[in-house]
Amino acid sequence: MYKVLACDLDGTLFRDDKTISKETAAELKRISDKGVIVLPSTGRTHLELPSLLEDLTFLRYALCCNGGAVYDYQESRYIYEDTIPYELAVRALEYVKKLPVYESVVVDGKRIGKGDENGEVCEYIRQFAVKGILSNIDGAYDVKEAYVNRHMDAQKLLLYPAEDADKEEVMKDLQSAFPELEVTSSGPKLIEVNVKGVDKGKALRNFCAMLDIPIEESIAFGDAENDISMLEAAGMAVVMENGTPETKKHADRICPSNNDDGIRKTIAELWKE
Repeated sequence: MYKVLACDLDGTLFRDDKTISKETAAELKRISDKGVIVLPSTGRTHLELPSLLEDLTFLRYALCCNGGAVYDYQESRYIYEDTIPYELAVRALEYVKKLPVYESVVVDGKRIGKGDENGEVCEYIRQFAVKGILSNIDGAYDVKEAYVNRHMDAQKLLLYPAEDADKEEVMKDLQSAFPELEVTSSGPKLIEVNVKGVDKGKALRNFCAMLDIPIEESIAFGDAENDISMLEAAGMAVVMENGTPETKKHADRICPSNNDDGIRKTIAELWKE
């Protein structure tokens, strides 16, 4: 039976209103009590999860930043990181100033986002940032300079394309200029940038290896293209009914949608009392 259950959040574990049903929380607690490690796997940082997952108090680990880190809440430390080197992140932040995007960067779980002269996060990012994110963003008029002051490797860059921007063209431009970076998207108004080779699948494989768990004994749930590497790595790949057509091509099974408690129903089938 599976020893690790890795699940994406938005569109997968979360319903469209960004909540988790009490029934799903109870099922996850039940299999956790049986020794299954429930591993939220998300583009969010470790600082952005506790308030969102307050009903899942049994969680110990989280796969964050699209595979850029795995955090251990019990020991309050990263047990795995795959970051963008400082100098490379500085160059990328300078480059994106000429692109039609509003930039932000993640450092040690905290976001620095485009803001005004008073340090308030700009209204555009406020418009598109999802629930639970804004409290974790420090506004900066010059994001690159604010990042330079931190002088640490970056866990990821997050770019919000402007209203009149062609997101695909922006992504191609950035990928061409920085082949050592991984440029992906998990939404119509979000571009995510990690160091080359980072993805949820690599992080899941490393996590399982660190805990001496065969990767075949993991099950992954997802709905979008940035979940595909994780789905391919896991012993079983489950895609939500609301998942994208491309993501469904990588599924071993399709479960009910995120709004129909698909994870809960699958757990009930696989882990019978």
